[in-house]
Amino acid sequence: MVNFEDLLDDDEAPVIDPRDIFLTLNRDKRFAFPRDIQTEVMKAWVKLREQRDTVIKLNVGSGKTLVGLLLLQSSLNESVGPALYICPDHQLVSQVTEEANALGLEVVEDPRDAAFAAGQKICVTTVHKLFNGRSVFGVENVKLNIGAVIVDDAHASIATISDQFRIKLPHTHEAYGKILKIVSGDLKKQSHSRFLSLEASDPRAIMEVPFWAWKDKQDKILKVLHESKDDDELMFSYPLLHEILPYCRCFIGGQSLEIEPICPPTDLLRSFSKAKRRIYMTATLSDDTVLITHFGANSKKLPDPIIPVSSQFMGERMILMPQELNPDIEIPDIRKMLVSIAKKENVVVIVPSKAASEDWADVADQILIGDKVTVGIDKLRAGHVGLTVLINRYDGIDLPGDACRVLALVDLPEVSSFREASDMNILADSKAGLRRQMQRIEQGMGRGVRSNDDYCVVLLCGAKLTSRIKSPEGRKMLTGATQAQLELSTSLAKQLDGTDMAGLKKVIQQCLDRDPQWVKVAKKALLKAKVEPGLSLDPVGVGIREAFDLARINDHPGAVGVLKALGNTLDDDDAKAFALVRQAEIAHHIDPGNAQKVLLAAHKLNQQVLKPIEGIAYQKLAPVAGKQAAAVQEYHRNRFLEATDRILHFKSLVEDLQFAPDTNNEFEGAIMAMGRLLGMGSQRPEISFEKGPDNLLAFSNGELVVIECKNGAKSEKGISKDDLGQLGQAIDWFEEKYTKTVPKHVLIIHPLKHVGPGAAVIEGARVMTEKQLEKLRNALLDFAKALGDANVLNDVQRIGQLLTTHSFTPTTFLQQYSVPMKHNKEG
Repeated sequence: MVNFEDLLDDDEAPVIDPRDIFLTLNRDKRFAFPRDIQTEVMKAWVKLREQRDTVIKLNVGSGKTLVGLLLLQSSLNESVGPALYICPDHQLVSQVTEEANALGLEVVEDPRDAAFAAGQKICVTTVHKLFNGRSVFGVENVKLNIGAVIVDDAHASIATISDQFRIKLPHTHEAYGKILKIVSGDLKKQSHSRFLSLEASDPRAIMEVPFWAWKDKQDKILKVLHESKDDDELMFSYPLLHEILPYCRCFIGGQSLEIEPICPPTDLLRSFSKAKRRIYMTATLSDDTVLITHFGANSKKLPDPIIPVSSQFMGERMILMPQELNPDIEIPDIRKMLVSIAKKENVVVIVPSKAASEDWADVADQILIGDKVTVGIDKLRAGHVGLTVLINRYDGIDLPGDACRVLALVDLPEVSSFREASDMNILADSKAGLRRQMQRIEQGMGRGVRSNDDYCVVLLCGAKLTSRIKSPEGRKMLTGATQAQLELSTSLAKQLDGTDMAGLKKVIQQCLDRDPQWVKVAKKALLKAKVEPGLSLDPVGVGIREAFDLARINDHPGAVGVLKALGNTLDDDDAKAFALVRQAEIAHHIDPGNAQKVLLAAHKLNQQVLKPIEGIAYQKLAPVAGKQAAAVQEYHRNRFLEATDRILHFKSLVEDLQFAPDTNNEFEGAIMAMGRLLGMGSQRPEISFEKGPDNLLAFSNGELVVIECKNGAKSEKGISKDDLGQLGQAIDWFEEKYTKTVPKHVLIIHPLKHVGPGAAVIEGARVMTEKQLEKLRNALLDFAKALGDANVLNDVQRIGQLLTTHSFTPTTFLQQYSVPMKHNKEG
């Protein structure tokens, strides 16, 4: 028998070029030649392969997996091993392993396999296997070396990494109570009422432990956590955080406690941080900041991403925003249409929360969350299911071909942690906050198109979501291909302007029935897609990561200097306030007094941030200068470019003005926004200044309205004694700040107008019940529509007439939208 290996030249150089490697493999016949787009990427990588960190952006369906496997085999051939392929979840591990076998590449799934350590085979595993406190790769020391690593679908791994570097304790855990007791005095100073809610295990209550309390009481807190370090809740997270606890943030909720670092210190997994080659592969999402904040890449040494010249390798999407076409379209209308379409096609709806899924429970064929997702996705791939609802799942899911022909994103994605919720309270209206939302939205939009010949209708539903996508700033944060498809959709919308649900369904059906004209124009639109060169980095995220790394090596002055310089470059008040708080956190380690001054400066820019130790001097609310109608004109001219934008904004506002549990923050925010939109002075004293009513409105005639919002109240016996007690405290606060002579009205927003057992009516107080709230909601929408006429907005007198017509004037507002408080079930 001939030994063919003897025919090889022993001195022959190893094959390094990934394309050449492909041609030498004993591969499945479906892999004839690499696609042009794959070859283009692989050639570009060969030139950059000596760079420690490289980024490859390939649209879904472009053959990303094949490229990643060949780059790792190239590294092995060059003796840059062991080689590791990281996936977001087990499902993708199986897909990568299957493709490797079809290519003729040998892979293993266990990092402890000797063939991986020897650099003979690629290991394919999950991000969870690498990044955890008991990682087989080692924490703070190297147990298994990594020479080259692919992080596939890097953005989809971010949530897992954040979870791994977060301690979460339920309120039933012994350590929860001990930590709450240690910081209780500091929490009371922030807000005594919210602290009482924490003590009562109210699921709506969340408070951040002030950074000075967290730092100064570190010894006690560390001792508590150390005593429980082997518990199930801590065994995988505590080893990652115990050395950097002073640089973590702690949030205590009524039902759980969360401790999370300023940035995930993924460099603690030294096998990853010491890898010679780290290759991040992702679909062409526009925000690259996570490569720095979560993976620790050096922003100064990170080369431009490898992006193929052609962006055509993306499936066809008809992207429609029903409420852009017709603001009168409501979610129930869209739901009814989707149910109809789902009789023949697989329809997938992504909702932000479990609560939001309840609206779909009666019509959904399956609702998927947690462990149910994988099985549910397999059903969709296997055949017709109907209507599927996914709960807060915007990434890591493939729905190719008939698995999803219509994809609907309903409302803005919600946050997944206490820290993220706190940050978004500050950054919601900033570019940094918008960037986070747009990233999640685009991830969601990509679920239904997984190859170049795939197609899907994407519906973006909900006033807030539509407003974000329509905003020029938001649009710029999307990839070139998505922008091109949205541009086509905008042109389509102009033809469909004012269409009803029948018209909407008809155009959707044209896509589903493969109308040749639509197919042609859709493919042509992608030719216009612009590939933006370079990295898209958020300076706030980059600066915070740099400061975090400096602080961890005790260079606190350097860290403070980085954040100070960052703040000086920002013209967005919210982003600047966020950066100043991070500066104050680190400054406290070396100069506690200056830290409080910095925090005070942040609070002046954004009242959602932590309050300084000495508290905040209350700023009295004054009526908006000039006449109410003139104030409305100025505010609306500065805020809205188009009538549709105004209507969508008002729609998003009234969506928050609802009687529903666990929505008090959104409700109070909507009341404040409403006041400003109607030309009133508007504040949230309790949230901004520790004490006072939930909301305070100032009419143009100098009268003020003290408001307590109880839109989540569940009482069936009337307004409770506790609720009225809070209203009484708000009145006392008002009279202390404004004196008793200032004219005021007292309003509580509550489902019931009569007081409950043991409670007494507050003289002169009025109640906005569900009936009056519904009248207000309708009036606000009618007002927004009336202002859409440019002739109206340019005429102060006509605006004044509208304010009178809709009872938004000082003399009519409370008469129209509230009723007198009643005794027990009286009247």
